[in-house]
Amino acid sequence: MDIWHELLSIIANPKVVGIISSVILITGLGYVLTARHIFSAKFENEISRLVLVAAVPALSFNSFMQPLDADALQQGMTLIVWGFVLYVLLLIVSPFAYWRVASADQRGILGIITTFGSTTVFGIPVVGAVYGARGVIYASLFNIAYRILLYTYVYIRMSKQQIVLRQMIKIVANPIVIATLLGLGCWLCQSLVPHVIVGHHSVAFYRIDRTAPWLYQPLQYLADLAAPLSWLLVGCTLGTRLSLGKILKDHLAWYYGILKSFLVPAICLVSVLACRKVGIGQVSALGIAGITLLMSSPTSTIPVVYSVNYHQYPLMTAKCSIISNITSILALPIWMIVLNLI
Repeated sequence: MDIWHELLSIIANPKVVGIISSVILITGLGYVLTARHIFSAKFENEISRLVLVAAVPALSFNSFMQPLDADALQQGMTLIVWGFVLYVLLLIVSPFAYWRVASADQRGILGIITTFGSTTVFGIPVVGAVYGARGVIYASLFNIAYRILLYTYVYIRMSKQQIVLRQMIKIVANPIVIATLLGLGCWLCQSLVPHVIVGHHSVAFYRIDRTAPWLYQPLQYLADLAAPLSWLLVGCTLGTRLSLGKILKDHLAWYYGILKSFLVPAICLVSVLACRKVGIGQVSALGIAGITLLMSSPTSTIPVVYSVNYHQYPLMTAKCSIISNITSILALPIWMIVLNLI
């Protein structure tokens, strides 16, 4: 089939166009309303808490409310391994991309923010909107390595402290981690628990999508908030930070944004495809799409917060974070077209 015809068919897909336009328009709305002081910085913080404490945990848990099959289980375990491989690889390689930066310490910080994207409030909601519950499961499993490394290695590196019990408790007590682990446990243990008959199907008693719709539906409403509120939050972030005019003139930030939104996901995509071609670490098309979209996410807020708290080039990380929000939005339609062509 002619490649241009294929591209036109993808662009004409109402679901693809709808996701891209929603990201751009809702993000733009957040920016305008914040820049015009209709939304305050306090509003941004409250929306962030709502997304992280309620919407994304509900999205993560509800996504596991579906049947378990051997292929999905094998794919999930493969994605967990790929998560550790790619994140560790990027942590090692990313600093070398900033070889022109004089300070080795600064290159290390740039490597960290290049590796860790805002998968929680950008990547996973996009994956869920495009690929549904199974896409969220795969994204959540791939993201296990992200959460472990972000709250251990990145914390130690940027705070220059040893990991302490309090930090470990913080990792485990995170609502998203709790929801993901609880949902994963429910998904994996379906064959080991009592079943009930619902309609003509036998399901685990805790499959609330079938056995307790009165509980599942409220959680689903919260889960549906994850994507639009996350995109609104990105716009609020753009509208409340440093002068956008000054940031747009920062060459290092733009260099970083291009690497974060285009080169990093390209490296991950090529690595997974190359290994699949030779029969190593086989990842499905859905898994590949999830990995690519997660890795194209803008800068994670956690390393930026660490950089501010521990005085690790906070101005640089703030500028890079803002630019990456712009480049990630620009990259989204490109990656969706690429993924549909694979």
